[in-house]
Amino acid sequence: MMGSKSSSNLDSAISDGRLVNDFLEDCEYRKRSSRNTVDAYRADLKRFTEFIAVDRNKSILKCQRVDILAFMVKIELDGEKARTRSRRLSCLRRFFGYLKEKGRFDELPTAGLGSLKIPKLLPRVLTRGEMRRLLDVGRRGDKFKRRTGMMLEVMYATGMRVSETVNLRLEHVLLDDGVILIEKGKGSKGRMVIIPDKTIGRLREYLDEIRPLILETVYSPWVFTSKKGNPLNREYVWTLLKELGEDAGIETPLKPHLLRHTCATHLLENGCDLLTVQNLLGHSNISTTEIYTHILEERKRKVFNVAHPRATME
Repeated sequence: MMGSKSSSNLDSAISDGRLVNDFLEDCEYRKRSSRNTVDAYRADLKRFTEFIAVDRNKSILKCQRVDILAFMVKIELDGEKARTRSRRLSCLRRFFGYLKEKGRFDELPTAGLGSLKIPKLLPRVLTRGEMRRLLDVGRRGDKFKRRTGMMLEVMYATGMRVSETVNLRLEHVLLDDGVILIEKGKGSKGRMVIIPDKTIGRLREYLDEIRPLILETVYSPWVFTSKKGNPLNREYVWTLLKELGEDAGIETPLKPHLLRHTCATHLLENGCDLLTVQNLLGHSNISTTEIYTHILEERKRKVFNVAHPRATME
């Protein structure tokens, strides 16, 4: 009996694995989802399939609404943030929607489960003074530290995502025209970003002097490359930027997306219109860009409360 049960569990695990792989391949090749999205779905479904196999003793095709609810309760008790839980639920909706489309379900087990309400927290941005300190630190040190500094400056100057920056190829940097061509951004959409004049000069210096020192005799098509000629991975860039932030005395851990938020906010502070910022950052919906106007309002309010006599007067 024990052997039979073990064999049954193994068969279920193999079957569930195939369903997940088929879904991920459909996302990647038919729906053209980005690599980051597919990786996130893979992680979410791994978490879910482990839960239903161990805690619910079920396979995917036996799942019911109560199992989805039990999973959501479990990850909340485990301390997962609301944003993560919302993403996992969204993944499960897509996954079971795919299975229903393939005729594996008559009724969706995710039906009737509303979206989780996520607190609208305004993203933190760096001040101009903090950015000046970061840029200054990134222009000193050895060739690898200056490579990190150049990555930081490019992300801040253009609003590029970290995934776009590490995948940037030499042929897409048109210094004479002052633009960078981004072949595939989020959602596989290409766009063009403008390079500020001062950054053009420093990027040219990096490409002519610093990058050859890193590569020596190795060929690489990538702008920001390891000494072996490979593109840097995102996780490594996070570590490098964090170290640079610590050297500059920035208390908040420096994350790549913080630079993107800072770029957008500083552009709007300098009078750039919302539509231009949307196009530069590659937002598909202007409502995503509008969050930065809320940041400006919040900062104005703080300045007002400090400066205005009536803000503190009894």
